[in-house]
Amino acid sequence: MRIRHIRNIFAVSLITSTFFLTGCSIQERRGIREAVKEELGYLEHPDTQTIEQYLQEADLFPDTETSKTSNPTVDPAITEIFTEFYKNFSYKVSDIEYDDTKATAVITITNLDTKALAKDYSIAALQKHIEEDANPAQVNFSLYDSYLLLGEILKTHEYDLTDSSFPVEFKKENDIWEMIPDDRLENELTGNFLTYMADSSFLSPEDVVKIHFDTIKEFDSEQLNIYLSLDSMLDLDDTYSSSVTHAIAQQIHQFFDYEIKGTKIGKTNATVTVSITSADFISIIDTYHKKLEEWMQTSEALEAGMFGRREKEREVLLESIKNNQATTSKEVKINLINDGTNWKIQMDNKIAEAILGGINEAVLTTDDNEE
Repeated sequence: MRIRHIRNIFAVSLITSTFFLTGCSIQERRGIREAVKEELGYLEHPDTQTIEQYLQEADLFPDTETSKTSNPTVDPAITEIFTEFYKNFSYKVSDIEYDDTKATAVITITNLDTKALAKDYSIAALQKHIEEDANPAQVNFSLYDSYLLLGEILKTHEYDLTDSSFPVEFKKENDIWEMIPDDRLENELTGNFLTYMADSSFLSPEDVVKIHFDTIKEFDSEQLNIYLSLDSMLDLDDTYSSSVTHAIAQQIHQFFDYEIKGTKIGKTNATVTVSITSADFISIIDTYHKKLEEWMQTSEALEAGMFGRREKEREVLLESIKNNQATTSKEVKINLINDGTNWKIQMDNKIAEAILGGINEAVLTTDDNEE
């Protein structure tokens, strides 16, 4: 009986000890989880007021009304972007280890695939910068525009959800657990979006070339005129010059294409070999000369006089440009330099000549004829 009694007391003692140990463990773990919730909980169901307060405290928009008024406000369009970014955000806390004053835990964040988002944004941003060069107003792409572009991409694209895990440290003060501030945490909370955007090689040299040329292919005739500075190539009167440059731009718009043949990448230098197709302006000039020569043999040419012949030359040249169907292709090596921000194309005459399809020679030939 005594042995059984002692055994029962021992069992109760173990159960009681286990209870207190477990109770202590649960309390500490709960405190750590509450510390995580304090820092991350607002991102699970972000509302406009919470996001606006976060943006003001972070001072992410120093060039906007946030820092210019005594009652700062954040543009609703900006808060909507962050709400969209975190609409599927969630987190889990695991692998908690702690002692009296310090603790570590692994946090797993679920959010949209920010690598895919960063790629789409980088492509769209580069397109915007290229389009600036074809914009007569030449309005600079601002930080505000960058955020609006990000919001547009978030609204028009669907992204898978991905998980990322990372360790976080805690400290205990006055019996309360707190997360230790860590600059890395900000990046982790964006799914490493900031890391992708800071990577100067995130877009490859081939990507950069494709984005440039794909953007040029989408330019209309007016944008091509500005981007390629066609007006400056023709020393003609305004009305005729406008007609010719418009026809030239339409030809490039119709026939411009490219094919990447190969890429060589070094540490800070790269070369992308590209076959560029464009309207064949040498062929256009040959056609122009043949038609003009045929007309010069007619009686109409004799009767037209000097002024009439000049007008006919212009008419034939414009028709030869508009009616052209001939193309030409030229293989060029495009050099790129990584300046620590991204890969940048080093534009040169060979690239321009290929895009312009021999137009420089065509202009020279035309000038000689008019003299």
